[in-house]
Amino acid sequence: MTLRTRVKHFLAGTFVPVVLAGALAAGPSLGVLATSVDSLRRRSNSTQSQLNAAQSETKALQNQEQQINEELEQKNAQLVENLASIQLLEETIAQLDDQIAEKQKEYDAAKADEEERYNAMKQRIKYMYEQGNATYVQILIKATSFSDMLNKVGYAEELYSYDRKKLEEYQEVQKKVAEVKQQLEEQKSEQEESKRGLEEEQDALQQTVDELKEKNADVSAQIEEAKAAAQELAAQLKAQNAELSAAVEAEAARAEQERQAAARKAAEEAARQAAQDASKSTDSSEAASSQETQSSSSESSSSSSSSQSTSSSGGSAAGQSVANYACQFVGNPYVYGGNSLTEGTDCSGFTSLVYAHFGYSIGRTDVAQRSAGVAVDSLADAQPGDIICYPGHVALYIGNGTIVHASTAATGIKYSAATYRPYVCIRRIIN
Repeated sequence: MTLRTRVKHFLAGTFVPVVLAGALAAGPSLGVLATSVDSLRRRSNSTQSQLNAAQSETKALQNQEQQINEELEQKNAQLVENLASIQLLEETIAQLDDQIAEKQKEYDAAKADEEERYNAMKQRIKYMYEQGNATYVQILIKATSFSDMLNKVGYAEELYSYDRKKLEEYQEVQKKVAEVKQQLEEQKSEQEESKRGLEEEQDALQQTVDELKEKNADVSAQIEEAKAAAQELAAQLKAQNAELSAAVEAEAARAEQERQAAARKAAEEAARQAAQDASKSTDSSEAASSQETQSSSSESSSSSSSSQSTSSSGGSAAGQSVANYACQFVGNPYVYGGNSLTEGTDCSGFTSLVYAHFGYSIGRTDVAQRSAGVAVDSLADAQPGDIICYPGHVALYIGNGTIVHASTAATGIKYSAATYRPYVCIRRIIN
């Protein structure tokens, strides 16, 4: 199964669209939304893993293609070198053919001279026998003087020696020419054998080159397929991340709706309880102190509440007061370096100003606030009023998986899901 086919099967088997508008219209609970967000996040992570695998496979195929191209270049160089060697051998063989032909001519000429000289000698011998006066006795009898006799005998011997010498010379020339010709023919045979070997090697190299070209074409096709698969996965991942972001925003909005409803209910209950306490109490100072404790308007009452009271979610009442106080500034502007909860501030300015209202100094920067208070193990242990520290950013936790923070210049102070991005640590200022 090809990579692209595997990707198609993966996308067909895992992509389950979630219509957020319909889900919100139906009014899902936070638990349902959180489940949807977790499902979308798992799907997105799975797609990211598939994309990483496709990119890794593309890289591996590209490395393989490079190796094939390098081998192709090497084999082509050997083909060129072998072809040059074959051409050189062909030229050498042609030269040897010319030399062999020349030696054949020399041999033929020497052979012709030998035969001519042999025939002439045979004619002279025949003449001497036919005349019947070729013996030394006849030469001595017919000699007019001793000197004439010596001359005739010497002439006969010289003629014989000359003929004999010439025959031997021509035979020696034939022998040498034949030897040289044989050597040339042996050299030619060796060159032809080398040529045959090179031609066989050339054929084998050409076959290898053809196979490498075919393999290279196949790898190139696989690379294009892997790239196409990666593009499909990247597009799918982009759509999934967009859907995930929308789901996170929807979760935060629903959390804010439920938080506001809970806050209204708590405020109504607090007002009712305050009215009952006021009617039962004759001490106005105690009633005022009780009212200040509930609204967290002073440092002393806030500190007292932090040590004596807890919220319905298990956190301190003082921490809840901090969270309630911070929420009233939602919608105000974000201003980098600003120090006003109404006119504008940034993320760390927002948290420091909120806590300054309750008499706590936690530092002005997000780095300083990472070491303020005490550490909280996980988001599951977080309570309203805790500071959640992200890379380069801080926010106030208000409960139910939601934060309030000075987000960006475009959005200002707003609510978001606490998990809208990975956090670094959680710090509790009020225990």
